[in-house]
Amino acid sequence: MTSQYGTVNGVALSLLRQMGGKICSEIVPFPERLYKNMEMSTAADQLGFMAEVVEQIINLFEHYEHYDAAGWDTGALDKFLHNESRQLIELKNCAAAHPNTRRKAYKVKRHFRQLKKILRKNNYNGESWEKIRRAVLLHLTRMAVMTGHV
Repeated sequence: MTSQYGTVNGVALSLLRQMGGKICSEIVPFPERLYKNMEMSTAADQLGFMAEVVEQIINLFEHYEHYDAAGWDTGALDKFLHNESRQLIELKNCAAAHPNTRRKAYKVKRHFRQLKKILRKNNYNGESWEKIRRAVLLHLTRMAVMTGHV
């Protein structure tokens, strides 16, 4: 699972970078403390947490009709979403083998609600999508660090 995760996550990071131009450098809300706590958790808890994050990433991109403002490469975006959907299935299957995992879902969902609010507040403009792309890049990078794939 771990080498496969590293490969799939690496593809996701690459596609995310290919979707648009230079990644926004503006600071976006990020739950660093939550990741630090998860680093100290069991591998099973980390699996559940990662599944929740990937699911929230996919949900974040549910406003497909608003991507035009971002000016992204839609082919790379489609591949990214397909990759993340595949990764979610694999993570959920692994997490299902450990039914007592603590996913910290409420904290993850709260964070992603903040990100969705950025999109809505800015009418899904290109700048807000770039902030989201940066946040997703941070999540994928942080999960790679957490699992030792950096």
